[in-house]
Amino acid sequence: MTLRISLCWAILAAALSGCASSPVQYYTLQPLADSQPVRRAGSSAPVPKAGGPRYAVSVQHVSLPEQVDRPQIVVSDPDSAQVVPLNSALWASPLSDQIRRSLAEDLSRRLDVLDIPSGSAPDGLGIWKVIVRVQRFESIYGRHAGLDATWELVPSNLPGRKPIICRGETRVPVQTGMSAMVTGHREALRRLASVIAGQLPSGAAPAPAADVVLKGCTR
Repeated sequence: MTLRISLCWAILAAALSGCASSPVQYYTLQPLADSQPVRRAGSSAPVPKAGGPRYAVSVQHVSLPEQVDRPQIVVSDPDSAQVVPLNSALWASPLSDQIRRSLAEDLSRRLDVLDIPSGSAPDGLGIWKVIVRVQRFESIYGRHAGLDATWELVPSNLPGRKPIICRGETRVPVQTGMSAMVTGHREALRRLASVIAGQLPSGAAPAPAADVVLKGCTR
């Protein structure tokens, strides 16, 4: 039975990877546009009102496992150690940058704070640096999109706040099709952003989450 499943998966992966004549499709993890603008330093977005947030977030470069840090979307065989880069399904921009921008935009919307690019924070502004290291970015075609990540929150110009490092994972069931897979990864990042947003601005350990398995935190 396992051999039959693995064989079927291999045939499917070969079909998905496509040949040279297959049209190339590009995918993005950017959240769908909505009516609430993202606050960025130097933009025309209104600044927080008096009594509003006195800090900003700065999502740093995201590190990825080497096997998925490439232009192709990489699918995995759940019954073996095999992975297949899909030559006809590419990320629209580097995956690490897409994850960073997706998290930055989501946190900015949730917290109604500025998204400050690395190295450009105004003097004296409180900053929460968000450093994300992806341990596993898993694409099981027609089954689930998985995310296992460690994140570090580092305060700057925030008296009384201390750095904290946490880890968690989530799996999002998906239907067949690459668009469904990418939507699943988008949801996994939304879940991660929700947990991180709940920790700010206090820098506390995350509260239990129904859709994210928390593996602990340390200071």
